[in-house]
Amino acid sequence: MSDTSIPAPLSQGWGYGVTVGFGLAFAIGMMGITEALKRSTGENNRHFETFAVAGRKIGTGLTATAVISSWAWSTALLSSSAITYNYGVAGAYWFAAGCLVQICFFALIAIQSKRRTPHAHTVLEVVRARYGTSAHLVYMVLCLITNIIAYVNMSLGASAAISALTGMNTVAAIFLLPVGVCLYTITGGLRATFITDYLHTVALLIICIYLIIKALTTEAVGSVDNLWRMVQEAAKIAPVKGNHNGSYLTMTSQDAIAFGTLHTLGNFGLVLLDSSYWQKAFSADVTAAAPGYILGGTLYFGIPWALGTVAGLAGLALQYTQSPFWPVHGRGLSERENADGLVLPYVGLATTGSAGAVAVVIVIFMACTSTISAQIVAVSSIISSDVFHTYIKKNASERAIINVSRAACVGFALVGSAVSVAFYYAGLSLTWTLYFLGVITTPGMVTISLTVLWDRQTKAAAIISPLVGLACGLTVWITTSWHYGNGVIDVTTTGALIPCMYGNIASAFVPMILSPFISLVFPGERFSWDKFNAIKLISDSESAQSAVEKEVDHFTPEQISYMDKMSKIAGILGVVFFLALWVIWPYIMYGSHYEFSLPFFRGWIVVSIIWIFAALLIVTFLPPIEGRRSIYYTIIGQKEN
Repeated sequence: MSDTSIPAPLSQGWGYGVTVGFGLAFAIGMMGITEALKRSTGENNRHFETFAVAGRKIGTGLTATAVISSWAWSTALLSSSAITYNYGVAGAYWFAAGCLVQICFFALIAIQSKRRTPHAHTVLEVVRARYGTSAHLVYMVLCLITNIIAYVNMSLGASAAISALTGMNTVAAIFLLPVGVCLYTITGGLRATFITDYLHTVALLIICIYLIIKALTTEAVGSVDNLWRMVQEAAKIAPVKGNHNGSYLTMTSQDAIAFGTLHTLGNFGLVLLDSSYWQKAFSADVTAAAPGYILGGTLYFGIPWALGTVAGLAGLALQYTQSPFWPVHGRGLSERENADGLVLPYVGLATTGSAGAVAVVIVIFMACTSTISAQIVAVSSIISSDVFHTYIKKNASERAIINVSRAACVGFALVGSAVSVAFYYAGLSLTWTLYFLGVITTPGMVTISLTVLWDRQTKAAAIISPLVGLACGLTVWITTSWHYGNGVIDVTTTGALIPCMYGNIASAFVPMILSPFISLVFPGERFSWDKFNAIKLISDSESAQSAVEKEVDHFTPEQISYMDKMSKIAGILGVVFFLALWVIWPYIMYGSHYEFSLPFFRGWIVVSIIWIFAALLIVTFLPPIEGRRSIYYTIIGQKEN
C-alpha cells in the first residue's frame, strides 16, 4: 500500500452493488412508472414530443428539482469540500455563488424560449432556424464538447471516490456508472429523467444532511464550537497563502476569489451550452419555466455551501490536530487525493465510520447518475433531431427518430466513458477538468443567449465570435501555463488555478465584446421572432401535430402577460442575486479582512444547514402536491379525466 492511498474501508461488493444494483433497480422501477403513466395520463413515450420534451407540461416543483439535480453533480459534492479544504470558508461560498447567478439568468432564457421557440426540442434547432446550417454545425460541435467535458468531469470524480472507498477498479466504475441510466433513459426518455431527478435529489439531500449532522456531532469533531477551535489551530500549523493572517475562517482569500471567477464563468458556459438545460426549459409548462429555474437555483445554493463548509473544514481540523479518526493519520492529502476530491469521502469515513463510507458512495452515485441522465438525453436528442432528422432522413418516422435517440444514448455513454478512461490514464483529474472546462464551454455562452434575446445579432457575429473566443482562450491558457510553470507545460501546470482562470476570462469576454461589435458595425436586418415558427413539432400523425401546435401556438393574453411579467422578474432577480451574492456580500467581507468569530461562525453554519433543510422540504413535497391528481390516478390504475 503506497503512502498516497488507504485500505478501502468497504468491500468491492459495495462498489459493484451500488453502481450496478442501484442502477438496475432504478431502471426497473422507472420502466414500471413509465408504463403506469402511459395508462393513467396517456403519456406515451413512443411519441417524440413525450420522449424528448416530456409533453411540455412539467410543473414548477419538478422543474426546480431537475435544476437542482442538474447542478448537484458528484463534482459539486466532492469539489466544494476540496476547495474549502484548500482555501477555507470562502471556497464553499464561492462554489455555491458560482452556480446561483447563471441559473437565475437562465430563468429569463427559459421564459423567452417558451414564448419565442414553442416547438423547439433542442437549442440547436433554434440556432439553425435563425442562422442556418453553418452556425448549426458550429454550435453542434460546441454543445457536444460541453456535454463530453461535463460527462468526463463527473465520471472521473465519482469513479475516484467509489474506488477509494470500495477498492473497485476505477475503469470498471467509469463504465458501469451509466448502465442503469441508459436503461431507464432509453425506456422513458426525458419524462423518466424528471422522475429520477426527483427520487435522486430527495435521497441526495437526505444523505447530505446526514453527513453534515454526523460530522458536527460525532466524537471526531464534537460540535460547531469545537470545529471552530480545531480550524483555528489548523491555521497556526499550516496557514493559507493568500488568506488574511493565513486564516481558513475568512472571506479575504485571493485564491478563493480566483476560483470563484473561474467557476462562475465556467458554469455560465455549462448552463448555456448544455442542451439539457434548454430541453428542460422547453419541457416546462408556461407557468413553471421561470419560477422553476429561480426556485431550483436558489435552493441548490445550500448544498455546496453547507456540505462543502462542514466537510472541508472538518478535513482540515482532523488532519492538523492529528486526530486518530483521520483515515490518513499523520499526513495530509496527497496531491492526487486532493485533485480527486477525496476530502468528503475521508471525512465521511472519519466521522461516521463504515456507515459514512456507504453514505458517501450512495450519494456520489445519486449525484453522478442523475446528471449523466441529463447529458445522455441532451446528446441523444441532438443526434436524433439535429443530425439524423435534419441531415440524414428528413421524412423519418417518430419510431425511427426515437430508435436513433435510444442508440445515441448507448453510444454517448460508451464514448463518454472511453474519454473518461483516456483522461484517467493521462493523469487528468476531477480538479483538472473542473478548472479547465470553462475554457471550452464559455466561448458560445453570450452568442447563444442573444439568439433568443437580441434580434440584432447577426449570423457573422454568432459564428465568428465563439470561434475567436475559443482560440483566444486556449492561447491564453497555454501561454499562462507556460509562464507560471517556468517554461514547463504538463498536467500540473495546465491544471493550475491561475492559468485556467485567465483562459476562462479570455474565452468568455472576447465574444462578449466581439459579438455586439460585429453586429452593430456590420448590421443586418433585424430578426423576426416569428421565423422561429419554422421549427416543427415531430409527429407521425398530422392531426395530433396540429392539435399540439394549436395548443402551443395560441397563447392566451393572460399567458403572454404572465410571460412578460416573469421575464422582468427573472431579469431583476438575476441582477439582484449577482450584486448581492457575487459583489456586495463577499467583497465587503473581503475588504473588511474579517476573521469569523465563534458566534458568527455558529450563525454561518446554522444558516447553511437551514438552507439545505428548506431545500429538502420543498423538493420532497412540492412536486407530489402539484402532481397529486396524476399520482392518484396512477395509483388506482385509472385513466385521468
